[in-house]
Amino acid sequence: MASPFSDDAPSDEKLTGKLIPSSVASVANPALWLLGLFAIALFIRFTNLTAKAAWGDEVSTILFSLGNTSRMMPLNEVVSLDAFLRPLQVTASSTPLDAATNLLAENNHPPAYFALAHVWMSLLRPFVGLADGYASLWSGRALSAIFGALGVPATYLLAWFSFRSVRIGLLCAGLMAVSPFGVFLAQEARHYTLAILMVIASLSCFVLAFQALKKKATPSWTTMLLWVLFNGLSITVHYFCGITIVAEALVLLVLLIQHCREDGAAWRRAAWVRVYVAAVGTFVGAALWLPVLLNFYGSPQTTFLKTGVSSWKYWVNPLVQSLAGWLYAVLSPVTSGYSWQAVTVIVVSCVLVLGLYTPWLVWHWVRSLKFQYRQPALRPGLQAIGGFFIVANLLFLLICYGAGFDITRGHRYSFVFFPSILILVGAGIAAFLPSPVNEKLSEESLELRAVSIPFLNRSISGKAFIATVLCVGFLGSQVIVNNFTYLKFYKADRLIDLIQAESAQPAVIGASTFITEQPIVVGIEILSVGWEIQRRFNPAKDTQPAGQRWVAPPRFVMAETNPATGVESVSQLKQALSKLSTNYDLWLLTGFAPDLAEAGCEAPIAGNKGSYTYHHYVCSAKG
Repeated sequence: MASPFSDDAPSDEKLTGKLIPSSVASVANPALWLLGLFAIALFIRFTNLTAKAAWGDEVSTILFSLGNTSRMMPLNEVVSLDAFLRPLQVTASSTPLDAATNLLAENNHPPAYFALAHVWMSLLRPFVGLADGYASLWSGRALSAIFGALGVPATYLLAWFSFRSVRIGLLCAGLMAVSPFGVFLAQEARHYTLAILMVIASLSCFVLAFQALKKKATPSWTTMLLWVLFNGLSITVHYFCGITIVAEALVLLVLLIQHCREDGAAWRRAAWVRVYVAAVGTFVGAALWLPVLLNFYGSPQTTFLKTGVSSWKYWVNPLVQSLAGWLYAVLSPVTSGYSWQAVTVIVVSCVLVLGLYTPWLVWHWVRSLKFQYRQPALRPGLQAIGGFFIVANLLFLLICYGAGFDITRGHRYSFVFFPSILILVGAGIAAFLPSPVNEKLSEESLELRAVSIPFLNRSISGKAFIATVLCVGFLGSQVIVNNFTYLKFYKADRLIDLIQAESAQPAVIGASTFITEQPIVVGIEILSVGWEIQRRFNPAKDTQPAGQRWVAPPRFVMAETNPATGVESVSQLKQALSKLSTNYDLWLLTGFAPDLAEAGCEAPIAGNKGSYTYHHYVCSAKG
């Protein structure tokens, strides 16, 4: 099968005259190439799918998808590993309705993905072996991986609607297949890859509407109705999809203002009336979730992103983190390692990828994007997608600096505009594609057929440049799947290694939880530690090397503070520990560090491992 980007153009000296846009270029067997890219995306996303420890948010997703509730966890008593992990054990009688109901009672996410994941994991249960009735991390992550791979054909369609170019569509799909950020999200048991599909669907309708309005034509009712449908569904997957919708609306508002300057009656013409209908339909669909959002507003689940104005990080972090989020869409250096050899690799990787490759890529992308923007066939799509990307990021910064919530801190939230990055990168570097047979090139397009290499006084072909971009993206995806970089907040396996190494006595692992009148999930951070012990450090399986085996099976305690009932965590913890009859090492997580001298514990040693803050006590039994 011939390459869709094959360089079969005649020699440069024979090519003069008017430039023919690449949108008319033909590609042999695009469906087969798209299928191949989808297969590559699946392969990458399923590689080492369960190698990394599940972190708290994944634990939350899986326990609610099971139809369980975090309140199944025993509170205020020292219990065994199995008893503590009850929320992660299969409840045979649960239903998708249980998944949605329990989620809305405790968490701040809409229920569509969780109900769907419940069905998915139930279907896979006969085929995926369960360890002692526990949930399968593989099945939890596999659904996200499949949705992530489906982003490849979805991205192709968005690019096609934007530019009517098979070549650009396949290039954008290729970028999605190897995107490090896309792979990162696809290997988490979370709802972000489904949200990305919803964003792509909404953007596709937005682009079609924008292009019609730009030509002073009337968008079809089919486009408008699908737009309302996709917008409504997107809100049931993630509330931040609302930022996507608002950004689209603001771009259209700018276009409406331009039209009104040319024609004062433009706002009431049929084309814009259809947009208003879509806007009203979208607002009604979103407003249905307003009571749920208000119920969670101000809860610990919505305030953890709150930042203080007095810190310099308040002003710097959103900008730096936004830039990092953009770059992770197409590249990823090695950033994880602790030995001197690993640190050396990290330094070399960052210098090569961030110091040399990134400026080179950006420089040539900018000049090629300018060239593409001057092509009449491509300009409307670039205006729509580019305008959306700019406005969406301005909304992010407005939320950061205006409301004081740093939503750039969690890179995963950039799913809101992530597809637009790939479309803009793909459309820009598509100018370097070899030209089709009989295409006449301008002098400027001839200059884009070679890409200079800095410091070497050499050039490579446009085809080689694009291959380089895709290869660097693929290498970045391998950095992600092999755990050489880590965008998650917590690494339970590193903490568990420390607990095993430092505990000379049986280990008790604990934390505190604050029960409020507002919905809240109990103890997902410590649940993630317990689940990783059950998965890979299980004393019952005795698979650890002799030097890393548990002195005795670890036990757990979750101490509760509940102002409504007068329960206080320190007194509950002391009461639970008083019932222990043997000496023990106590590891308290999440900053919980009371004075336990009267409980027989020495002053703790504080530290941080795998992003878990811990306090290690050595305790003597009181009995």
